[in-house]
Amino acid sequence: MAQKIDDSKYLWQAPVSDTHTRIGLNDLARSEIGEISFAAFSKNLSEVVEGDVILSFEGAKAVTEVHSPKAGKVAKINTDLLDHPEYLDDADHDKDWIVELY
Repeated sequence: MAQKIDDSKYLWQAPVSDTHTRIGLNDLARSEIGEISFAAFSKNLSEVVEGDVILSFEGAKAVTEVHSPKAGKVAKINTDLLDHPEYLDDADHDKDWIVELY
């Protein structure tokens, strides 16, 4: 069974404009999950409601699903994570963000 991540304990949210917010894993989540080796986005990710799965990934310690902490339309997806899931291990928000909602 996959571990579930969907709250402020494990996710950061940062405004990138007046209407857009980026979501990513915070330091606590990265330390508990370990080195990340695989990432996959949910299919047809164009709009989410709070609790929808937005990303699944495999870490050294667990298989994890990231659930959206808020509802919104998906403005951008960090597709770099598909080829570089290790970016989720990085504290740099320019690399480790998952989705941008509006």
